[in-house]
Formats: sequence, structure tokens, C-alpha cells
Amino acid sequence: MPSFNKILLFITTLAALPLAAQVPQISIPRVDLMPNEPAPYNVRDWQEVALKYDSFVYDLGKTGQYLPLVYLQNNGINYPQNPAFGLHTYVGTNSPLGNEAINVLPSLVGATLAGADKSNQFDQNWLLMSQDFFNKNNGELIYLNNRNGSSGNDWWYDLMPNIFFYQLYNLYPDAGGDAENQFVTVADRFLESVRALGGNDKPWQKANMDYRAFNFKTMQPNPNGVHEPEAAGAYAWVLYKQGKYNEALIWQRKALDAGGSGEAVLVEHLGDILFRTGDTAGALEQWRKARDLGGASDLIDRKITEGRLVE
Repeated sequence: MPSFNKILLFITTLAALPLAAQVPQISIPRVDLMPNEPAPYNVRDWQEVALKYDSFVYDLGKTGQYLPLVYLQNNGINYPQNPAFGLHTYVGTNSPLGNEAINVLPSLVGATLAGADKSNQFDQNWLLMSQDFFNKNNGELIYLNNRNGSSGNDWWYDLMPNIFFYQLYNLYPDAGGDAENQFVTVADRFLESVRALGGNDKPWQKANMDYRAFNFKTMQPNPNGVHEPEAAGAYAWVLYKQGKYNEALIWQRKALDAGGSGEAVLVEHLGDILFRTGDTAGALEQWRKARDLGGASDLIDRKITEGRLVE
């Protein structure tokens, strides 16, 4: 499983930080003798590569061994009135209908960022069909890695599909289907779990995040296996994007307590949340701390100088 600290850092960066500044380079005499720009210098066009990959993977007309990699279904599981699709996670396996949200949803995000319109490509609305990963029929009421999955086994697999969906909703605000309801419901479910884990804003009380995962159907945590308290950062990001700032504050502080206090992007985002709650002095304190740590966003100086949130 990928390191959750790295995933958490990635999520929080997406939340509020357009670009992260680099730590100052240490001067090494031998390296300083090397040219800054070797000649000839050719950079591969990675945007073109991404678009070609997307058009290959999503082309239903491809023929050959293991092709096409994508397949259609007449009816979804959670939205049977709509068609659905699947994308092979691993090519050439014995699972011909293998299909995971952690593969499908970021592929839609990445292609869109590269310039593709996934709401109308190859005569298909891939965006609308991907909404079937929202586990509606089984009562989970969040996005899960499978279309008829169950939460409570691993926080990373349970939370990341919702992060990817939120990115898609931001890229396609007029996506249609059930996206608007899903956007609100996911945040509400996260908030329910905050309460179930003991979190509260009035009176203030931190939630206990020291578990492996959380079952959204039973509203019970999973104490078995390796605990992942850093998942609090994902909760904070979702609640922040939904405008539930007091609840986001609970989870962002949990993320810092779980080992993120030295990460500038996490500290800066805490400042962003504090500003949204009306605590300007607290926000300035965290922004200054983030700047001193190094690696904060390019907007950090403006936030401090202007004394306000700049996005």
C-alpha cells in the first residue's frame, strides 16, 4: 500500500496550494561546474504523452491481445438507469472484468488536466458513467474502490476515491447525473464519522483517529492492523471543500498531531482553515510557521502581508 504520509501530503497540496516552493539548493562545488542547461536539451512533451495514453486506453475500437482495455455495461449497479464502464487495472490477468476506482477516477482527472473532455469522448460520457462508484445501493453512501464494495478495511482505499471524485466535481461543476447530491452526501458522511469518533466543535473535542479504517455503514472504527491516523488530512480536505470549516479544523489538527507538524503544506492549510473560521491571528501564526519551515506555496507571502486567505 502506498505511504499514507505521501498521499496525505498530495491531498493537502491539492486543497489549497497551487505550487509548492522548493527548499534552497545546497551548493556543491563539483556540481556548480556543470552547465545549467545541457545542449542539446530536449524535453518530452508529457501532455502529448498523457493524451495519447488516454485515447489509447479509452478507445473501444482497439483490437489485439488484451484489447480493448475498457468495456461498457448497459446498466450500472448503483444507477441502473445509466450505463457503466470498467477499465482493467492490470493487463493480461485472470480478472477480465477487473475495475477499481483508484485506477478509473484519477485517469479521468489526469486526462482532463491534459486537455481531454471526458464528458464527451468516443461518443461516451465517461464522467457520468464513473458515478456508479458511489456505493448507493448497499448503503455505504460514499465512493469506494469497487462499485459494490465495503468500507472499514483500509482508510487509503476508502478515502482516495472520494478525493478523486471531488477533483472531478471541481473540473466538471456541471457534470449532471447525481454528482451534486454525491458531493454533499460524501461530506455529510465524513462528518457523521467525525461525530462517531468523538469529534465535536461545540464543545471542542478532538476525534480519535488512531485506527486502521472506519466502517461507514456500521459507523464503527477498525482497530486491527497498521493504524493510519494520517487519514485525518483527507477528512479535513473534503470537509474544507464542502465549507464545513469547524469540522475540517478538527481533522487538520489530528493530521498534524499524527506527524505532519513539520510539513509546511499541512501547516499552511491549517492557517487557511483557521482564517475561514474567523481566527485571523491564528491563521497568520500558522502561515508564518509554514513559511519558516520552507516548502509552502507561492502565495504564502501574500497571505502574510495582506492578512487574508489568497487562493
